[in-house]
Amino acid sequence: MVIFNKMKITAVIAEFNPFHKGHKYILCKAREETDADYIIVLMSGNFVQRGEPAVFDMGVRTDAALRNGADAVFELPPRIALSSAEGFASGAVAILNKLCIDDLVFGSEGGNMAALDPAASVLTEESPEYRAFLKDRLKAGDSFPAAREAAVKACLPHGSGDDPELLNAVLREPNNILALEYLKALNRSASSIKPFAVPRIGDPYHTEGFSDASYSAEAIRERIFSAVGSDPDKLSSAVHRDSLTPFLLYKLLSPALFNSLRRASVPGDLSNRIIRERDFSGSFSEFCSLIKTKNITYTSVSRHLLHLTLDMDYSAKSPDQMRGDIDYLRLLGFRKASAPLFSELKLRMRGITILGNSSDISNYLEKAEDSSFLENHLRIDRSYNILRSYKKRRDKPLPPEIKRQIIIV
Repeated sequence: MVIFNKMKITAVIAEFNPFHKGHKYILCKAREETDADYIIVLMSGNFVQRGEPAVFDMGVRTDAALRNGADAVFELPPRIALSSAEGFASGAVAILNKLCIDDLVFGSEGGNMAALDPAASVLTEESPEYRAFLKDRLKAGDSFPAAREAAVKACLPHGSGDDPELLNAVLREPNNILALEYLKALNRSASSIKPFAVPRIGDPYHTEGFSDASYSAEAIRERIFSAVGSDPDKLSSAVHRDSLTPFLLYKLLSPALFNSLRRASVPGDLSNRIIRERDFSGSFSEFCSLIKTKNITYTSVSRHLLHLTLDMDYSAKSPDQMRGDIDYLRLLGFRKASAPLFSELKLRMRGITILGNSSDISNYLEKAEDSSFLENHLRIDRSYNILRSYKKRRDKPLPPEIKRQIIIV
């Protein structure tokens, strides 16, 4: 790779749902730890990996990121953003490889690369020993996360699992789990990108309640929606997952439900449970709780139901094929002072085009051999506006996503 201007470009993959002090800390540490000239963020759009709408529109979250350390923000396409942790990480890394960035910085509970690397190697190789142990634990009745944890522990090199408490944190804590997937994706793609782990600050991820030490997006979301309550006028900005309820109930009543489940690649056991409960009349959240099992987590159920609700098609191509097909990246915003970044990216990029304004998007749609990927991307982003129930918009047409303004600060 030839770097003509010798700039250092570091990436952060994020959701910022919503943006908080911990995210600002990661952006600052990313610049500090890697001595970066520019920090780019690859961010989920209007729907997120948990299987729900983002609390705030991606424009709001882009603006927050740019004002707190990011130089440019790009949108992670919905098919990747709404994948499992493995698909989310591998798809994002595939894009960063095409951009030829230098470093990837991510959060983890301990920021301990020496602990993360051995576990990531086991998951990357998936040796016959690992697969056999995993299969045995699943047959014994373990959930997949528990079986995978046991298989990794059994296959770690001697000495790398001497600290049981540290090892448990590496394999169980949510930020560490995603960090392992980033490392696995970098390993499998033989990437030249150098990884850096930043330790999490503040309360633990699943801490209940809210305090000055709350850097937990989950705790902040809970506080937002407890404050909103049932007043519809307060919903002008924040969007709750249960705003999806009418769309889910309509899907459940559809005579094409079976075909929609197949298109969304919903697993057979879960599809059967959905079909059996199709007369359900509660909320989106309640339906997730109703049909989850020991082997299918609440988050996984929510993600599959979101695929179904948004009419996403995962049946035509494998995840690897879909990642390989990504040849565009949508720019959401940038800092004026960071304009030289784009000249450098143009020199580096391989097999991918940056789409900025509506003209860029129109040209792509007109010239691409298969524009369905972007067309569905725009449709999904635009549908978020339907979920935002407020009086100012009720009598107006939905704004076309192609005319979304780039955030410039």
